[in-house]
Amino acid sequence: MSIDTNHIVIIGAGLAGSLLACYLARDGYRVSVYERRSDPRRAGYVGGRSINLALSARGIAGLAGAGLDQLVMRDEAIRMPGRMIHPVTNTSPVYLAYSHDSNDAINSVSRGGLNVALLNAASNYSNISFHFDHTCLDVDIDGPAATFSTMNGTVRVEASLILAADGAFSPVRGRLQKTDRFEYSQTYLQHGYKELHIPATAAGEYAMEPHALHIWPRGGSMMIALPNRDKSFTCTLFWPFKGEHSFENLQTREQVQAFFTAQYGDATAIMPTLAEDYQRNPTSSLVTVRCWPWQHAGKVCILGDAAHAIVPFYGQGMNAAFEDCLALASCLREYKHDRVAALQHFEKLRKPNADAIADMALANFVEMRDKVGQPAFLYRKKVEHTIHAAFPTMVTPQYNLVSFSTVPYAEALRRGRELDGVLDRLVAHVPASLLKSDEAAWHQRLLREAEPLLREVVAGKQSERAIIDVSPALTQKIGVWPGDTPMSREIVCDMKRGDNITLSALRATVHLGSHADGPNHYGRDGVSVGEMDLRHYVGPCHVIDVNAAPGARMMPADLQTPISSIVHPRVLIRTQTYSDANNFTTDFAALSPELVDALADRGVITIGVDAPSVDLFTDKQLIAHNAILRRGLAILEGLVLRDVAAGEYELIAAPLKLMGFDGSPVRAMLRPMI
Repeated sequence: MSIDTNHIVIIGAGLAGSLLACYLARDGYRVSVYERRSDPRRAGYVGGRSINLALSARGIAGLAGAGLDQLVMRDEAIRMPGRMIHPVTNTSPVYLAYSHDSNDAINSVSRGGLNVALLNAASNYSNISFHFDHTCLDVDIDGPAATFSTMNGTVRVEASLILAADGAFSPVRGRLQKTDRFEYSQTYLQHGYKELHIPATAAGEYAMEPHALHIWPRGGSMMIALPNRDKSFTCTLFWPFKGEHSFENLQTREQVQAFFTAQYGDATAIMPTLAEDYQRNPTSSLVTVRCWPWQHAGKVCILGDAAHAIVPFYGQGMNAAFEDCLALASCLREYKHDRVAALQHFEKLRKPNADAIADMALANFVEMRDKVGQPAFLYRKKVEHTIHAAFPTMVTPQYNLVSFSTVPYAEALRRGRELDGVLDRLVAHVPASLLKSDEAAWHQRLLREAEPLLREVVAGKQSERAIIDVSPALTQKIGVWPGDTPMSREIVCDMKRGDNITLSALRATVHLGSHADGPNHYGRDGVSVGEMDLRHYVGPCHVIDVNAAPGARMMPADLQTPISSIVHPRVLIRTQTYSDANNFTTDFAALSPELVDALADRGVITIGVDAPSVDLFTDKQLIAHNAILRRGLAILEGLVLRDVAAGEYELIAAPLKLMGFDGSPVRAMLRPMI
């Protein structure tokens, strides 16, 4: 019996499994999702972990790739642009914005509410089926097939691919651990956590500021609170399991009340069910999981917590899992006929970033627990925010890179360490006492000290940054638009023939390989390519993945990066629908006028694509070109973006100054942003 190559099994119907099912269904796969729990939409959400989740840019990008970002942000999220620090002295809490940019925020979401929303979204696809109350007993990793225990006995399910989003204690990973040379580690913090509750006030309002992540840092212990849409807060106490001050030694109602009154006095006053919640709710562990490899023979692959469970102190567990979904769907799309290559590319792409966020989450635990209430920490953050605001192109704090961008985690870790070195020197040379006595003088001195340090870092990185060539090789084999003049070379002089130089003449369409269109190519009164402002072709840009079907037009919802997160005026769109520059094909994806308008409204001045045209091959009306002409944008076509990860780059792709011409080849290149 042959296996249906279009059938994929997902084990785990949590956040990552439900979102991944949507991605795969959109790409035409038949998806079967198996989950050990009962359907939470009927049984009520029962999760092993109830900590509210912080949805940030990466998670939003993951949702956007499946067209779900607006739904979730509208129905599930509460915006939090900063932390509210509650001192032990019961003095007024201190608000710390996450960024100098008021648009930067993380978002509080309920794990259960979000899970139900994603299940509902997935259930709208006719090619997704859910199977609840199915506990995975074993996986035949070479079949592949999975065996499940149900109320009616055991069942064996075959598929062409098994994807496991089954959590930190994944049975599928447990099966992979039995294979030769599989690397695995799990480490626990000495701290555990317990969920507590702050209800709405008698008037039905929030008892504290809702648009902030509340933190009570106390050294050995810490409590946080995130807002819910019903005007309550979900609180989480982090404390050692054992020791003099620990969960172990806090048992009776009287002990609980006394401890919280002493340590969290302002919170205790608004927690009427504190003692009951403390005694009723379980104390849970905090684990970090690392393993390798994540896949076996192109037939089984793990993702999310199953591959890289992390502690929650950077608020990135869900966001990293959603990035996994986006990346895995993209790899399966790119290597459609080679599952081994697809899964190998996925694990190599994600593993370094998973390790990086695991390290950053552990480090952030120490910061949140011990440092956020200390004057030295607050001063360091003041310095960081000030130089970020003054030098935004040279300074981006690690937290901003992690939470408000899609810069790879490993890159965020590296850049954060670089900035730490700069901050160490600034804090040592510009004393906090000056800030207290004369803030204007402090500000002036800080910027004077910071600028040469930052330029030194930038100069060093400029020399180290790799240049990524995104132009195809131009040979006589290069594909051209049907009817255009193909490339040919006339050898006028040749040293091999005895001439004193070699001299060639080139004949070809100007729309050759990677090229810039001049507006006079598609607009009667458009200027030539030689008259275009070079700012269109040089400067910061985004490379953005898109859910693009061959021969279809891309809409704003198809972008895997939300348009609201675009900050650079140049956007290169990786459609992956035109893979071979030497073989001209006609089923590439194209822009829609709606997408052009949405990007232009965001301030974009240049759109580049990895296809021969921004319009469909069959479109004689050139509706995308005309939308671009109407909005005054520039066009780059024929870029080679296959091996370029989505992210922020410096673009260098200037056309020749060909006056009167309707286009020009470009040698397009990218450099990762510092």
